[in-house]
Amino acid sequence: MSAAPGAASTLPGKAPARLPRYGLAGAITVALVLSAVYAAGQILFWSAPELTSRTTWIKFFLLPEPVPFRVTRVVLLIGWGVAALLGLGLLLTRRGGVPERPVPTEQTVLACQYGILGALLLPFAVMPLAGLGGHLPQLLLCLPPTLAALLLVHRAQLYRRMPGWLLAAGFGWGVLIGGGFGLVMITWMQRSVPGYFMSGPWERPLDGVRELYTLFPLGTAVVTELGKAAGVAVLFVLFRRHVDGVVSGVVLGAAVGLGFNLTETVHYLSLVSPAHRFTQLWDRQVVGLLTAHVAFTALAGAGIGATRWLLSRRDRMLAIGGGLLAATGGHFEADVVLMHLDGRRADWYPNETLGLLVGIPVMTAITSGVFVALYALILRCGLRAQAVGLTRALHAEAVCGLGAVTEPEIGLLLSPRRRLLLELRVWRRDGTAGLRHLLRFQQAQLDLATQHWHRERPGADSYIPEEAKLRERVLELKGVPASAQSTSLPTQETLS
Repeated sequence: MSAAPGAASTLPGKAPARLPRYGLAGAITVALVLSAVYAAGQILFWSAPELTSRTTWIKFFLLPEPVPFRVTRVVLLIGWGVAALLGLGLLLTRRGGVPERPVPTEQTVLACQYGILGALLLPFAVMPLAGLGGHLPQLLLCLPPTLAALLLVHRAQLYRRMPGWLLAAGFGWGVLIGGGFGLVMITWMQRSVPGYFMSGPWERPLDGVRELYTLFPLGTAVVTELGKAAGVAVLFVLFRRHVDGVVSGVVLGAAVGLGFNLTETVHYLSLVSPAHRFTQLWDRQVVGLLTAHVAFTALAGAGIGATRWLLSRRDRMLAIGGGLLAATGGHFEADVVLMHLDGRRADWYPNETLGLLVGIPVMTAITSGVFVALYALILRCGLRAQAVGLTRALHAEAVCGLGAVTEPEIGLLLSPRRRLLLELRVWRRDGTAGLRHLLRFQQAQLDLATQHWHRERPGADSYIPEEAKLRERVLELKGVPASAQSTSLPTQETLS
């Protein structure tokens, strides 16, 4: 049994590092892109012409800056300074030519890199934390449906599932970093962009309004989708071992989208009058919960996840760019079309209750339906490919006769419906502890088969863990003593 070309991790003693240096470097690069976009926005904010119009509705654009917005700016400047000092320190200590200069340890380098990443990203969490903490009742209203949707997204991985903590990390990014980046960028657009279109003698106000109402949805789509896709990209480069294709990308993107939707819903509930809060909840937490933000970020995540097995840099860039373009274009289209449809909803549905129960779902289907269908189709195709690859890998593992997977278990592992029924029976018989053991055991078997499949694919890399360790984990959960494993399992040299 020989390893596939490029699968260096199958050699004894060559287990890949869980967090390689260039993984952190890639995450820092993404964080620097977000900081650069914010810096460009601030330059436009500071240089925007002053609004001189006396029109009544223009007062909306003259509102004072929210306190969390100002705090974010200060904390970001501090964060940039901290990141610059840490980066300079790393650069100076790693330069050669001075024998007496101590060489930094691996732990020191990782700590500095983590510090740089945190200094660049954490300031964006100021606005969401202020909003969520200051509007606790609205948050408690939105949490139950959001968490239920997150569980549904997790269960959409019918075969091998990513660890729950990774999905929670994506959700947390959407709540704090993606949500904060989006809120901050949208706030400066509201305060500064009108000055570029509505200042001066005000000779053509309608033209300025048209340009403004075209630019706002476009700018909102770009900054929000960039902030959400950045979360998928960061988690991908840091934990590539768990992201194995478009299925993982779609699921991670959906988790990030759910987190962003939670932050945005709480933000809008704090702005509207109590009479309109039910409409917002119905629109964002029921009808639009798994559409809109979830659909757009799922498409961006699919593009990022697809790069796991693309060998050409050009193909990887095309996949990422195509996913981000679909997400941004979908967001822009949904905002523009929804704005026109919502203005006519009262004409189509004179009854207000009918407009809510029927009109909002119809408008959501018109604006986001094609993108929901697209990410569902991508997910289905990815699951089919997983089923084919796992079938071959499970049969190969059963044939080798090492006991981790047997022929009678293959049909169960390949049938999500049968596994769900078994989980329910085990839960009724053995409770939560028994269910957790069953889930860990089956996921260990599927992980063993998945990595076996990946090892044979073009583009196999050092992120694929050692097969022997995965098999030992399965046998341990199966109750096979370690002594029995060592005497009955052949070495990798024997197998090859």
